[in-house]
Amino acid sequence: MRINFNLLNKLNEGGYTLLESIIQLSVLLLFSQLFTLTIGLLFKAEDYVTNPIDTEWALFIRDVESYLNDVEILTIQREDIGVRFRKGEEEFDIELYQDLIRKQKNRLGHEQMLLRVKSISTTLDGPFLRFSVEFTNGVKKEHTFYVTYREK
Repeated sequence: MRINFNLLNKLNEGGYTLLESIIQLSVLLLFSQLFTLTIGLLFKAEDYVTNPIDTEWALFIRDVESYLNDVEILTIQREDIGVRFRKGEEEFDIELYQDLIRKQKNRLGHEQMLLRVKSISTTLDGPFLRFSVEFTNGVKKEHTFYVTYREK
C-alpha cells in the first residue's frame, strides 16, 4: 500500500482558518471562566471549613454545660459580664476578661475558655441561663443552658 503525499498536501492547503481560531478561543475562555469559578468556590469552602469560631463555641458550650449541674447558688455578675456559681465548697466564675472568657476557681487562676470575644451578655430566667457573645470579627453567638440546682 502506497500513500500519496501529494494528495495529503493538497487537502491541507486551506491552513488554519479564522473559524477554527474563534472556536478554540471560545473553548479557552469557557475553561478559564470555569477555572476561576472553581478556585473562588474552593477558597470559600476553605474559609467555611477552617473557621475556628464555630468549633471553639461548641467546645465552650460543652465545657460550661459540664459545670451547670448540681449548682447550689448561681448569680449574674455585675454588668452581665459573667456568672458566679457555687458547687460544694468551690466557687466558680465564668466571665469576660479583656478579649476572652475565662474561668476562675475560688477567684484564683485563669483558665481561658473562649478567645477573641468583644462582648458578653448573661441573663438568668429561672433555671435557664443565656449567654450572648459577640466576637471581635462581628460574629454573634447565643446559647441557653439549663441549670440544675442541688436540693438542700
